[in-house]
Amino acid sequence: MAQPFDLSRAYAAKQQHMLTGLGIMPTFTNHPGTKGDSTEARWVEVLAEFLPRRYGVGPVFAIDSQGRQSDQIDLAVYDQQYSPLFFDDNGVRFVPVESIYAACEIKPMMNKANLDYARDKVASVRALHRTSASIRHAGGIYPPQDPSSKPILGAFLSTDLEWTSIRGDAAQDAITASDPTALDLGISVRGGAFDQTDQLTFAPDGQELIWFATHLFRALSRLGTALAIDLDAYYAPLEERGVLDSDDLLDQVEEDSGVGSA
Repeated sequence: MAQPFDLSRAYAAKQQHMLTGLGIMPTFTNHPGTKGDSTEARWVEVLAEFLPRRYGVGPVFAIDSQGRQSDQIDLAVYDQQYSPLFFDDNGVRFVPVESIYAACEIKPMMNKANLDYARDKVASVRALHRTSASIRHAGGIYPPQDPSSKPILGAFLSTDLEWTSIRGDAAQDAITASDPTALDLGISVRGGAFDQTDQLTFAPDGQELIWFATHLFRALSRLGTALAIDLDAYYAPLEERGVLDSDDLLDQVEEDSGVGSA
């Protein structure tokens, strides 16, 4: 008979691995052995390793078809399987808002000021215009999806907690403040984690990081695939400026290079 798989032990081992990736010793006290606040790059690496490869993870600006862009987002979770139109400029990535699943702000400390700041960052993404196009499949065509059916998640990532307890009144008031710019999920690695995608719940003590990561993945899974981008809406500004179409552009390249000349 095959040996049973110890899920509890596996989760504990995964959490220790993730904590090490964040530069934090696998303990949940303010012990001097901790390495200090995690950098944004470490959060990106840890969540990118945990989430399925269909998700891109990293800092971005979200953009829309009307030429607007969000504030810079420390860590976004975005679709990289079906969505085109990623633009890079000297290492800065601009991603169509239709491809954004979650916008996350990273701070060393969870407190009211930083949660409010994070809400504003998330709101700058949610305020962008999202298009939606139909999708052709073997049996016909799926109609465009309503963007409101795929809300963009907001999350807050930190190492420490300003309050004595994340379950205290002051912390809960700060966490639950102000819809529609509410934060869906948040974590203070040494202080606690919350999920209010359905109702406000908190991670069990000692399981903060793995609890947060699995709840983030559950929320992403509920969203399904990203919206199909209306490419005509994104291409419209090019047509308005008189940019060459693809056939004309190819002819121009061949003419400039001498290809096809007599």
